[in-house]
Amino acid sequence: MRRRFRGATLASVSIPLEHQSLRNIHPRVAVLSMQPGSVHETVAHMLSTKYRLDAKTVDSPDPVDQAMLVREAQAVVMVGMPNGTAASSAAFQEAIAQAIPVLALTDSWNGTDPLPPGISFAIDPAQGPEYLATALYALISRQKEFARLQVETVSAMRFSGGLRHEISTIQGELQLAASVQREFLPRSLPSIVGVVSDALWRPAAYVSGDIYNVIRIDEHHLGFFVTDAVGHGVPAALLTLVISRTLPTKEIVDSSYRVLPPSEALSKVNADMMTRVGRTTRFATAIYGVMDTRTFELTVASAGHPPMIRLAPDGSMAHTQSEGGLLGVFADEVFTERSMTILEGEKLLFYTDGFEQAFPELGQDPAAPRLPNRRFLDVFKEFARDATPQEFIAHIEGRLDEESEDFPQIDDLTLLCVSRTGADGPTNS
Repeated sequence: MRRRFRGATLASVSIPLEHQSLRNIHPRVAVLSMQPGSVHETVAHMLSTKYRLDAKTVDSPDPVDQAMLVREAQAVVMVGMPNGTAASSAAFQEAIAQAIPVLALTDSWNGTDPLPPGISFAIDPAQGPEYLATALYALISRQKEFARLQVETVSAMRFSGGLRHEISTIQGELQLAASVQREFLPRSLPSIVGVVSDALWRPAAYVSGDIYNVIRIDEHHLGFFVTDAVGHGVPAALLTLVISRTLPTKEIVDSSYRVLPPSEALSKVNADMMTRVGRTTRFATAIYGVMDTRTFELTVASAGHPPMIRLAPDGSMAHTQSEGGLLGVFADEVFTERSMTILEGEKLLFYTDGFEQAFPELGQDPAAPRLPNRRFLDVFKEFARDATPQEFIAHIEGRLDEESEDFPQIDDLTLLCVSRTGADGPTNS
């Protein structure tokens, strides 16, 4: 140290009122030396006698004594710049560990280079002891706020750790729910001679509010069912599972049975939902069709669901709409039926309303709200000539993949494609 304090010419520094609520009227300062000599003792004496600071030094070489001095301090003055061995000393490491501000009293710092880690401030002795005392009071006064921020940071880290655990638990439960829901989907779609089908099912998130099924009712009848619960997430997924499992297809009559017409089947599902209405009402749309594979006559009923599409190989399209409100709204809801004969080569498309937003308008901003549109119908027509439902579904999936590169999927998607292939079609049980 080339410069020393000349204390005889210095006036005392008054303690601001806000500082008087600190640990005591005379804040404790540890003064240590990083170089030979007794300059640190002079500094400590000056700070104690003229600036009302409780400045202490320790001459013991014992690192424990030095660390204890630092631990009891509210600030540390290092005479000289800590580096090398000094930077690894017990006293300096204790200051870092306890987040105690360290002020280096040195003329070797040019004021622009970064300070060594652990040093809060550096002062050239030529600036005088009053500047040193002012800097110490500033560092000490900020410690109260610094300690508060430390406590809040630790609390926030603990909270975020608990939050991460909760999020991880929820993600695990959602993944399990998604796995369970997939197990309720048909592993393979049954078909009878002359009728084949395939399906596309894409949840927007972990689980879907859509579900579908193809049911072999008996030797000559197939049922086609798609339902879409109002809402998203786990509640909607649970509702679709309940609806799909409560859909009746036959009724036992004496020693025989009868195939339930689609309108009657939907009425029974609706009645069952009305008996389960609680504080939170849940609604769903559904469409159900029954085909007699001997005549290829199809009867369809709808509960507020998008109409079934009859798609011819030449791309011509007909919408089959039947009347009926949502499931779970009115106990006495009436569902009407439409019957038709399916022609060879025709495709029947049962879909959910997610397709109305799956193909945004051309030129639309990806960040803009996506309004319902009819572009999906053009996509359906584009692949009308595909020979099988499997080929048709594969092409639709490809187009959805292309769209998802720019426009993320925002709603659950389900598409069930049924086709009449002729009397020599495959048979699957």
